[in-house]
Amino acid sequence: MRRALFGLLICVPLLLHAQSGEWGSRGISHRFVVLGQRVFDADGRGVTLYDVSQAPVRQLFFAATGAESVDLALVTDHDLAVATRGGIQRFLVASDGTLIGTSIYPTAIATVLASNGRFLAGATTGGVIVWQPDMSTVAQFTTSQPAAALAWHGDTLVAAVPGVAIYLFDISGARDPIVIPERAYDLEVVGDTLYVAAGVDGIVEYDVSNEATPRILSRVMVGGNNFTRIAVGDGRVVAAEVPDAIDVFETSSGVPVFSTRFSEPVQTIAASGKQLFAAGTIIDRFGLPIETGAPLRVFDLSDPISPRLTSEYRDLAGPLSGVATDGSLAYVVDRPYFRVIDVSTASSPRELSSLMIDNIGDRVKVHGNLAMLFGRGQIQLIDIGNPYSPRLVKTWDAQGGPPSNAAFVRDMFIEANPYSGFHVVDFTSFATPGQIGGIKGHYYEAISDGSDVVYVSQEGVALVTIDVSDAHNPHALNSTVVAPVRGEIASPTASHPELLVLQTKTGIRIYSLADPRNPAQTSFTAEATINEIAADGDSAYSATAGSVQKIDLRDPAHPAFSTTSMQPFSPMQMAAANGKVVIADLYSLRIYGPNTAPPPPPPPPRRRAARKAGS
Repeated sequence: MRRALFGLLICVPLLLHAQSGEWGSRGISHRFVVLGQRVFDADGRGVTLYDVSQAPVRQLFFAATGAESVDLALVTDHDLAVATRGGIQRFLVASDGTLIGTSIYPTAIATVLASNGRFLAGATTGGVIVWQPDMSTVAQFTTSQPAAALAWHGDTLVAAVPGVAIYLFDISGARDPIVIPERAYDLEVVGDTLYVAAGVDGIVEYDVSNEATPRILSRVMVGGNNFTRIAVGDGRVVAAEVPDAIDVFETSSGVPVFSTRFSEPVQTIAASGKQLFAAGTIIDRFGLPIETGAPLRVFDLSDPISPRLTSEYRDLAGPLSGVATDGSLAYVVDRPYFRVIDVSTASSPRELSSLMIDNIGDRVKVHGNLAMLFGRGQIQLIDIGNPYSPRLVKTWDAQGGPPSNAAFVRDMFIEANPYSGFHVVDFTSFATPGQIGGIKGHYYEAISDGSDVVYVSQEGVALVTIDVSDAHNPHALNSTVVAPVRGEIASPTASHPELLVLQTKTGIRIYSLADPRNPAQTSFTAEATINEIAADGDSAYSATAGSVQKIDLRDPAHPAFSTTSMQPFSPMQMAAANGKVVIADLYSLRIYGPNTAPPPPPPPPRRRAARKAGS
């Protein structure tokens, strides 16, 4: 039995965390479960419980999980199971909505959960596992790919394997699985009726009263639509086409009859009575996310032809995607805001200022008193000389698209774009930044220490060294096929020359930049995952979901890797300076390391000169 005291297993890692502080916690809804007038939300950072009995929606409680939360299921009205990337966590649901951690099962890894009150089922990478409430295994089933949805019909487990079939598993093992040849993406069971979101094959109903011979009852909205989410309420079936359309069907005749379609950002839905609960992300033309700032929206479906938004909960928008630091200040991309956060006292970060920017980039780099935002084909330059009042000073459009990258070179910047090429841009000599040099090609990562040399990823295959000493005629010096992804410059110290720390698709490579025009590889460490990279003097850091490795660079030919106690959920960008490590971790800004010098106080407000008498 894997059961253990939740407090022991959760609190010990917290004690071991080097995490010193956190700013801007927010949720991004992944899955809802409804119980009466309460909605449980697996929102990535943990579980949030909302009271939807009246407007506006009220948050009753939030409980953090030890890893990113992706799904949840009520085992009983007072026992909540949450699937995280670090295992299944269980919570006691108190009558007032308080969530009390009771246990964690780190080896029970699942992406989807479902319970019938007697058993808990979870979808894994290799199939489906069924557990008793004490998490002892009852049954295991293999599937050709992970199930996208699970539901129960009595003690029969129903699993939707997208593009393959629906399986009805008898957990007693008394019969072989029943197979329904349906390309299901989501499903729900109500009584003896199975409702299926079958992609382009429409919304389908099956009678499963006789599980041995499921019988199709209806199929509607075939072709022209791609339904991937479904929810069933009182006389209503709701189907979603991710990312931005919801269809409502009225079922009083026994067959779903289309009532209306409305536009709504949607990735997850749930229904209860004639209420619909929805949350979603706006997806731009490049497939990149823009959060709505509403992790839960409530619609009244009493009139199925005219759904009515009755309430919503507003929160920080997310995702928090970019960060740079000098060790005391963190410069953060928190779409649609650029924010300056005081992280000098690591345990007490505080926001100093924010600036709303249209089409803001996802990532940030800092050089002197300038911050550069990039990632979506446009560059924004921010004057950060006064951290209490940052100013957008210039913008430049590469006429390309994401995932673009950029770096400072001398008093210019370069933009590496997969669509429009390599650009050298002068932002000081002209009122509007202008391209003065370039190279055709498809470019991704761009790394520079601000001098005349830039290291870029070309086609995602080659590491290319580009000389920009003649800004009007940049040219490639050398190229090596290593599949670069991310990289950082480690400044020279007494132990090593300037180094390029490069995350590639096969591992981490370290290059000596003693001759910056001819980088020389000093070491290669195989690494199966693609990590975010940061460097600070004699140390570099490599972060992926759940772990951060520290790399000792004092001997670049033999870098020493050690696992830290930092455990980010979903790192988007990482930066390090003066011993401080900051991570834009999708759901929050995480701050690690010692306290550093605080920023200067804000300048005193200007006083107006007094007018002379008679003037």
